[in-house]
Amino acid sequence: MANLRKATNGIQIPWTKDQLRAGFDHFRKVNNRYPTSHEIDAFDYLPSARSIQRSFNGLVNIRKELFPDEIANFTTGAHRSDIAKRTYANAKHLEEQFYNYLVNEFSEIAIHEHKVIRPGNVNCDFFIYLNENTGIVIDIFYAESIINLINIVNLKMKRYLLISPETYLVVVGNTSINQQNIDLKIRNRKIPVPTNIKIVCEEYFKKQIIPKIKKRSEFSI
Repeated sequence: MANLRKATNGIQIPWTKDQLRAGFDHFRKVNNRYPTSHEIDAFDYLPSARSIQRSFNGLVNIRKELFPDEIANFTTGAHRSDIAKRTYANAKHLEEQFYNYLVNEFSEIAIHEHKVIRPGNVNCDFFIYLNENTGIVIDIFYAESIINLINIVNLKMKRYLLISPETYLVVVGNTSINQQNIDLKIRNRKIPVPTNIKIVCEEYFKKQIIPKIKKRSEFSI
């Protein structure tokens, strides 16, 4: 939704502060908190974060004005530190869960955590040996939204472009992101994803990919 809205006569009119407040409040009603800049862009009831910055003298300033008792800046201070701590704890929990899942599907000897892949010198989350010589790279990550997922994938692609094994980037811990959403976004990338790299949601990986991998593995249970 653009910063200018169309009236009934077709003329575009700017957002008012009251309308902006209503959009923020609607997001909070749905999510129990106010949105970050990336979430603003993905929310149909708000203009883009960039247009808010341009028209209302910045996101921080308009947050302070509209919601003086709320956090205005999501990128600094105690709020950012708290997010970092929660993110780390959540990542370790999800990694442990995923490891426990893998050991129920493959012999434990086949599962290597944080293996360095060369050439490329990439430290992956899991490497599953299919036999003594070949295996599959797995990188798991959490994403809050499909937009957040694409941003994370763009960063990870810089790491994994140099490696040749079959590689799966698996978004975990968020069932609201499905394979259809991911495939649509990946198809629209300006730079195609290499054929050896697949971006998948956890459900699709477990239901569709793992059974195929087990058929090829000497270590499946």
